Amino acid sequence: MINLLQRHPLGLPSLIAASLGLLFPLLAVALMFWHENLSPNWQNLVALHNRNFLLYIIWSAPVVLGIFGFVLGKTSQLLKLQMDTLKHRTTELNTILDTAASAIITIDTTGGITNVNKATELIFGYKPAELLGKNVNVLMPAAMAAEHDHYLQRYLQTGQAVIMGKRREVEARRKDGTTFPALLRVNPMRMDGRIFFSGVIDDISDTKALQTQLIQAQKLEAIGQLASGVAHEINTPIQYIGDNLFALNQNFIDILAYLQALAELIPAESRARADQLAEDYDIEFMLEDSPKAIQQSLEGVERVAEIVRAMKTFSHIESTQGKQRINLHDALNSALTISRNSYKYFAKVETDFSNEIGDIECHANQLNQVFLNLIINAAHAIEESHGDAGLIRIVTRKLAGYVEILIQDNGAGIPKSIQDKVFNLFFTTKPVGKGTGQGLSLAHSIVVDKHRGKLFFESEVGQGTTFHIQLPVNPAQGQ
Repeated sequence: MINLLQRHPLGLPSLIAASLGLLFPLLAVALMFWHENLSPNWQNLVALHNRNFLLYIIWSAPVVLGIFGFVLGKTSQLLKLQMDTLKHRTTELNTILDTAASAIITIDTTGGITNVNKATELIFGYKPAELLGKNVNVLMPAAMAAEHDHYLQRYLQTGQAVIMGKRREVEARRKDGTTFPALLRVNPMRMDGRIFFSGVIDDISDTKALQTQLIQAQKLEAIGQLASGVAHEINTPIQYIGDNLFALNQNFIDILAYLQALAELIPAESRARADQLAEDYDIEFMLEDSPKAIQQSLEGVERVAEIVRAMKTFSHIESTQGKQRINLHDALNSALTISRNSYKYFAKVETDFSNEIGDIECHANQLNQVFLNLIINAAHAIEESHGDAGLIRIVTRKLAGYVEILIQDNGAGIPKSIQDKVFNLFFTTKPVGKGTGQGLSLAHSIVVDKHRGKLFFESEVGQGTTFHIQLPVNPAQGQ
């Protein structure tokens, strides 16, 4: 019986209803036997039915109630199935909403928040219970909050969707009061005759940071192209000047020898006149000063040529996005030459390059930028400390599986309270106009993300800072 009911679940309501229906005619017959004082036997039962046709109708009650029980069971099963389906869809929808990366917020016509998903808590920092019932303005800066109320009331009054359904960039506010860039799309919806609004919000802080880095990289590339072109244009005239100065120096040596030989041929009676002419035209000074001037000019030309070579090396634009082999020490020397103006008045430079390191495979243009940023930062740290014995020391050495570059300074150092923030984008301790907060963040991205290396530092306030750059020796490690 139990197995039958398990195979046919609708049979149980029918059986119960039929059993209850059977009690009704049995009770009626029993009462009639009692009322007419008859013995309960078959003959009296038949006679009783012959005299009361209504009993036959009463006996149909179990059938009627059984059918009713079947219909009721069937209806109950359909309702349960629909409720299970609705519950499943509700659970599925809630799961989708809670796993969505975007914050999804529903508000009513007054701006009160009626529902939020889990991403809202991750993005804004509020627990759902802290938001429900509150005005959505708590998630906006003050200026945007006033505009939002205006947009909402205008839509309710006119029905014109000016910004509804359009994705736009806005500023949003977290629980801690910080603001961040977000993409917002608001759509109206009707439920049970009431108007609600759903907003989908995406935190685009990372996207904006990447855009900023891309713009910075494009600027650096443009500057690199310009520097490369300038270096090329300067190189030729500097070669002319250097060659001509060298020729002048040789000519002057020959002229000096000629004048000395000529002086020996002057007769004694004319020597006094010749000495007077030499004094009038300051020949002695010219003969003493001109070689120095020519030599200093040659040194200046060599210095310009050195800068031009450094610019050409530093600003080399990679023809592909792949890696190339460069001499690490040449790259460091070029970065020192390019940045010399930032440290030459208050710091000297020492280098300790390992003979075990030669060419390395890297993204040359980007790595050059890292070296330049760290050297300039070291110079600024020394300048900030107002020391008169500044030192920037650059060391290279080979580690297990890595090439390490140390860029050390004896400057002001980095306070412990901000050491965990120095690689954050836009974080800077420099005055307005002297720093953008992008250099160290970009350097970290180039070394760690691009080269699969390591970038970290050690610092003591008042003692200085050492930055460690570790690059994989195996090119495959940096892919």
